[in-house]
Amino acid sequence: MYRFQLTTTLYYGPDSLSALSALSGRRVLIITDAFMATSQLMFQVREVLAEATIEVYDKVIPNPDVAAVAAGLAAFVAFEPEALLAVGGGSPIDTAKAVRKLALELGHRAEAGFYVIPTTSGTGSEVTSFAVITDPVTHAKLPLTSDDMLPDVAILDPDAVSTVPPFLVADSGMDAISHAIEAYVAVGHNDFSDALAEKALRIADTYLLRSYRSNQDVKARTHQHTGATMAGIAFQNSGLGIVHSLSHAIGGSFKVAHGRLNGILLPHVIEFNAGELGIRPGEISEVARRYVTLARSLGLSASSDRNLVLGLVGWVERVRRELEMPATITGAGIDPEEFRAKIPALAATALQDFCAEGNPVKATEADLTRILEWVA
Repeated sequence: MYRFQLTTTLYYGPDSLSALSALSGRRVLIITDAFMATSQLMFQVREVLAEATIEVYDKVIPNPDVAAVAAGLAAFVAFEPEALLAVGGGSPIDTAKAVRKLALELGHRAEAGFYVIPTTSGTGSEVTSFAVITDPVTHAKLPLTSDDMLPDVAILDPDAVSTVPPFLVADSGMDAISHAIEAYVAVGHNDFSDALAEKALRIADTYLLRSYRSNQDVKARTHQHTGATMAGIAFQNSGLGIVHSLSHAIGGSFKVAHGRLNGILLPHVIEFNAGELGIRPGEISEVARRYVTLARSLGLSASSDRNLVLGLVGWVERVRRELEMPATITGAGIDPEEFRAKIPALAATALQDFCAEGNPVKATEADLTRILEWVA
């Protein structure tokens, strides 16, 4: 028996912030960062919650660590909210998820629910039971998972992403693409996750570059926002792979955006999973066939299955190029010698990351080392 979980209620489109009116009269703890706390979006949130008692914890930091989560938990326990609301990108949402999980373990339950308003279109965190917290000593990324971290309500309001700068559209958009492609080939893929992953990829093909080029293109930003959530639902129910395990490892040691790292790694991981394109007629692997299906869903054509897989790699590289994202670790601003010196440790860390378990081809430490050498 298998399970496909649909837990989070989605409100999307114009005026979806009005869904917060369900929290009128309640005690609401908002977890966000300092920038978002003074934004126009927060002003709108406060307007809808005018009849609620609000406390704002705005000390969220990029790549939240254990100390940041502990501070958020202290704010939760002191305020005793009836509802928890996370507003922001992956860092505020992941912080709120960890806070909620720990609060529940301490016997503090926000019975009015856990709401999230994502302000980027990529992490999928608004519909997943995963969070990534940084170890302050080793700087390693610690992926956490628990059904207690699944939001009850996610609000996908176009206004929340209307002012996102192009570089963040690019980073989050490439994150969504990597979620869709990894979910489609992950060991836990199924008919339901396949449909969402494929649709998310087609949405990115149509709307990501438009979103990047203009924040006035409301249609593009609206669809890219919902597409990223589709990719999140897909990988929540299928798993991910070594793009993410490698990205988590690198991100723990070097300050490069997660989506940017995914964009560097993804073409090489596709080639690895497809047998490094050692495909001969009649011998194509099941994993390679799935990449072929994705390529065809994007409207790509080629003279052979091998060339279709190459076409998918080329599609990722073209999108990455048009988003003005780097193709190598060196291009991302990391010192190549420093990176190469850490490759053995990064490969070992990535192999232990739980995302590696979902990869359709079992990778060894030597395999991961080779991929890291390719991207240097």
